[in-house]
Order: sequence, then structure tokens, then C-alpha cells
Amino acid sequence: MVLGWLLICAHSIELLVRYTDILILLGITLLYIASHGFRMLRLALLTLDERDKAFELITAHALTAFPSSFLPFKIGELLRLSAFFHVFGHRRKAFAIWLAERFGDVLVITALILSLYLFNVSMPNSMRAIFIIFTLVSVFGLLGLFAVANVLVYLNRHLVLTSHSARGLMLLRASYVLRRLELEIYKSVEGRLIGFLLLSMLIWALEIAALSAFINHYSIGELDFASMFTSGLLASLPGGVVGEARAFGLYQSLALALLTVLFLAALWLANNLKLVRY
Repeated sequence: MVLGWLLICAHSIELLVRYTDILILLGITLLYIASHGFRMLRLALLTLDERDKAFELITAHALTAFPSSFLPFKIGELLRLSAFFHVFGHRRKAFAIWLAERFGDVLVITALILSLYLFNVSMPNSMRAIFIIFTLVSVFGLLGLFAVANVLVYLNRHLVLTSHSARGLMLLRASYVLRRLELEIYKSVEGRLIGFLLLSMLIWALEIAALSAFINHYSIGELDFASMFTSGLLASLPGGVVGEARAFGLYQSLALALLTVLFLAALWLANNLKLVRY
């Protein structure tokens, strides 16, 4: 897939490299790849209760990040989730880790946008709409998690003691599935919530820094830090790519192609060293 993409986009990549200072391009690449390095570390943190799966989960991320960067309609996220399913014997754990990741990203992005409001940074209407949506998701997500956790206990007891119908059995099964998912999410962040949130903040800080540096390098005229930061944050969100940030899509895929090749080379080297040792 990497080779096919490089052949299709060869001309665009040539133009990107030709009109970019190689040192600046290298610096932005390091920032962006570092953000994915911390994403892998966050996955390892979330799977400490099943640490034997940590390396496989990191591999799943490294090998699906590249196609996820250019597949339309968030199909790449479905590909990534299916890779998580492949790693774990039971899909509940994979789905719990995926949900925890996404919810952490939503919380951090909401906090970032809120900080822009607090510092009176002028933002476009699209940013306000995203802020409202993400705030609602964060608040109702947290309230929903606590509400479901408390209600399910009483619902299960009521169904076991009083219900004898097929509908009651169906509700009991659904309640059991939701309860098990809730416990898996809790196990994934238990004792690691602060570290998880700090890693999420660092991931987005690095990604926004890479985006902002890219936009600043390619933009015509001067951009102040607030405009650059806002454009970078918008470009990080689905459907939010505007102006010069559109070019970042190509660069993002190029950086992730490099990450994929480096990771595959590391896997091949590690495997061969193991064979030599034996």
C-alpha cells in the first residue's frame, strides 16, 4: 500500500519536497512522528492489565495509521478498530481501549478550545460549533457512564428477581454486555487516569505544533500565533482542514508512510536477531 501510494502521489511529493526547506521538513516530521510515538505509549498504558498484548497493539496502530490518514469518511478508524479486534481474543477489551482513546481525545480537544476562549482568542464559527459538540459529548459521556454504572446494578437485580419474560432476558443480556464493557474501560484506566490524560495532552500538543509549523512555513504573509494555533487545531479535526492546512494531508500521509516503513524494518531486524540468537 505504501509503494502504491508513493507511485500515485510521486509528483505531488516531489513538489512538496522541492519547495520545502529540508531541515524544516525534517523538524516537522520529527514532531509529527513523536505524536504517534506517544499514541503508541498511550496504548501500552491502556493495556497494562494485559501487557502481553501491548506490543501487538502498538504494531496494530503503526500499521494502520498510514491508511487511516487518507481513507475517506473515517474508514481508517474502522480499519484501526478491526486491527484492535484482531489483537485481543475478546472484542470487548479492544472496543474499551478504542473508546477510552477517543474519549480522551475529545476531553483534551475540548479543554484546548476552552483555553482559547479563556484567553480571548478570536475563533471562526466552525470552532465554536466543534466546541459545543465536543462539550456535549464530554459532559453527557461522563454523566452517561456514571448513570449507567449505577442503574445497571438495580436493573439487573430487578430483572433477576421479578422478570420471567423473553424481553426481560434480552434486557438482562444487554445489561450484562454494557456492564462488562464498563468494567473493561475502568480496568484500562484504573490507576493510570492522570498519566493517560497527560499523554493525550502531549499527543495533541505535538500534533498541533507540527501542523502550526507547517501552516506557518507555507502561508503567504505573516500569521500571528493565535491564528496559527487555531488553524492547526481545526486542521487536526475531521472535516476541519482549511486554507494552507489542506497540504498537510499529503505531508501527513508521507510522514506516516515513513513511520510504517521504519516500524516494519525494526520488526524485521528484531525477528532476524531472535533467529540468530537461537
